[in-house]
Amino acid sequence: MFHWIANSRSGFVALLMVAFIVGFGIYVLPALLAWSMGSPQRLAVTLLDVLLGWTILGWIAALIWAIMSGNGGSFDEDPPPRREPWMR
Repeated sequence: MFHWIANSRSGFVALLMVAFIVGFGIYVLPALLAWSMGSPQRLAVTLLDVLLGWTILGWIAALIWAIMSGNGGSFDEDPPPRREPWMR
């Protein structure tokens, strides 16, 4: 299978398309997280990701902003206390 990819033009094009799709998915990951987590700043995170995501610092800033704003600004939210059925 790898022989087909390495030695043919169509294999190279297929590999290039897969790499482009994976790279694009990683590039827009902060925007996707902001939209899926319902962040109130999802448009701003998307703009930051699109405009400055090509820089490593812009992408990291957008990723942190998306995670922090979608989680209510805290990484360490305590889950609700679990109550055992016999403790009512």
